[in-house]
Amino acid sequence: MSNRTTTRRNGCVGVALALTVALLQAACSTTYQPRPTGRVGVVIHHAAAMYVKDGREVPIGPFGGDLASLVADTPAAAMHARKSHTQLAIGVPTYLTGVAGVIVGIAALSGPVGWVVIGIGAVTAGSGLGFMGSGLTHAVDAVNINNDAAPNSIGCPVTGQQHAVAPNARPGNGGNAINAP
Repeated sequence: MSNRTTTRRNGCVGVALALTVALLQAACSTTYQPRPTGRVGVVIHHAAAMYVKDGREVPIGPFGGDLASLVADTPAAAMHARKSHTQLAIGVPTYLTGVAGVIVGIAALSGPVGWVVIGIGAVTAGSGLGFMGSGLTHAVDAVNINNDAAPNSIGCPVTGQQHAVAPNARPGNGGNAINAP
């Protein structure tokens, strides 16, 4: 095989790889855009998660994004959003540092020192995961508190028709007849 054939093949592989990545990124998008109802929703645009409220999109990112500005009109939701951002800002770097410690302990160190570094890295990564989990639950709480405080919308967002409510449904159970007496 000549160098020219190898170069041409490598070029084709590179173009195919770039095209595949571009198509996958374009394919990772939601098509539905929530109506402007005062509620916070989540959409995916170009493989990036976004909060959306009244048409305004805010990237979520590794630290939870600027959720606090979207829910600022609901004080309890804003408190959860700020706490979420703080815990994610602590948790993500702590987790990554711990994982790096485990990798260094496995790859570069041997003997008792390696085991100590692996152990400290694992504990650090576990702490980071704890902060990240707590941050995520605070973000969910912020969205839910904000959405509960938003004025009720009338129509069904997809069809524009009224929501179907079971005839024997009680208020507060979401129109679900299963929980009705």
